[in-house]
Amino acid sequence: MRLTNTLLRQHIGFFFKKHWLQQGKRVPNSTGAEEELAARGITVVDPSEVLKEQRPREDFNIPGMVPPPVALDETHPLWKAEPAYVYGDTNVLLEGVRQAQSLLNTAVYDDLPLKVEEKLEQTKITAQLDRSMQQAVLSALVFDTEQVKNAIVKVPDRPAYKLPRTYGISEGRRNQLILSKLVTHCERFAGRSVNANRKVVFNARFLVPLVKDSERVLLNLKAESMIISQDPLKPLDTSVYRPLDVELPNLFPLKETVSIPVQNIYDWKNEYPISRNYKLSHPHTILIHCSPSDVKNATELPVSRDQIEGRTMLKAFTVAAARARQLYGDDVKTLPSPITVQAVQTDSKTFHFSVYQLNTLDLGSSTERNMWFRKAPLDLYSECGYIVGKPTLADYNKDVLRHFAVFYSN
Repeated sequence: MRLTNTLLRQHIGFFFKKHWLQQGKRVPNSTGAEEELAARGITVVDPSEVLKEQRPREDFNIPGMVPPPVALDETHPLWKAEPAYVYGDTNVLLEGVRQAQSLLNTAVYDDLPLKVEEKLEQTKITAQLDRSMQQAVLSALVFDTEQVKNAIVKVPDRPAYKLPRTYGISEGRRNQLILSKLVTHCERFAGRSVNANRKVVFNARFLVPLVKDSERVLLNLKAESMIISQDPLKPLDTSVYRPLDVELPNLFPLKETVSIPVQNIYDWKNEYPISRNYKLSHPHTILIHCSPSDVKNATELPVSRDQIEGRTMLKAFTVAAARARQLYGDDVKTLPSPITVQAVQTDSKTFHFSVYQLNTLDLGSSTERNMWFRKAPLDLYSECGYIVGKPTLADYNKDVLRHFAVFYSN
């Protein structure tokens, strides 16, 4: 039946809407109760004035309930009026090592220190330990029982094409397992006398506030694993390496803080996670994870190898600077004794070994300069996984374990 005006006059929905509008316009009639009460001397009061009681708000925690998120505005407890450049674990520098050099007043050398190279030439890994390490690599990267969705793989030529998701061991667990296996084999190599002066801590957080050219820079970084020791590493002789003879790169027209995000919410303090009263409090070697899902570019471009190495330098500097301020005070510039930290960064396949020596915290000094020694990245293997249903470890490189053993026993 066609809907016409005649039909709609008798429609139940039309009638209900009209009736609702009409009833909503009714004016309540006076019952005379208020006048009667006033004649008897009784005051009429609005109930809301009597029943509504102003009580202070009491916050309490209910077990099992998720607390509400903290607002990221001026009400945040860590809000600062002056913004700062905050460098975190997921950030990388736009210019990589060159920018890190200029920011941290550091001279870069494309080889490890001479005494480390001499130990590498003298160090030999036994065949038994080498075979055990190969089995450990397969155990960590192939035989582990974790099965989760792996990261999304993109085809560069077809960015909109979605490949089927694969299941396997997550990147974080692969990095954790392979580093744990390497540390275990280094303990077997070094012996009890060295192991007694070493300890491994996990997820150590470091905070280092800096002021460079009247701008605030906060390094808020984490070392997934860190080897600590009873005695500090012996500092390198600056008269041999002459860091002042190394020219720092010129980033003009870029600023040294380019690509570092600016925030108003940050904790402006120095933090070293281990008490100075603990006998094994000296930083020895930091073990850093670096997978494609861990870091990203502000420009959304792929992260380059140079940017990854610049991230290693910043993390090593942060650990050394946090320790220096814990020992010598937050206002120290010229250190009484340099602080040396070794760093190993990996994505479970490629390993990057480096050594950082902190000589000064005066980042604008022209009389002192920090030093960073790096080695070309080493691949532990070319392929590791199931090939035609068979677990395979192809092109295993024993030099990775040899470098790791020298760093551990240094």
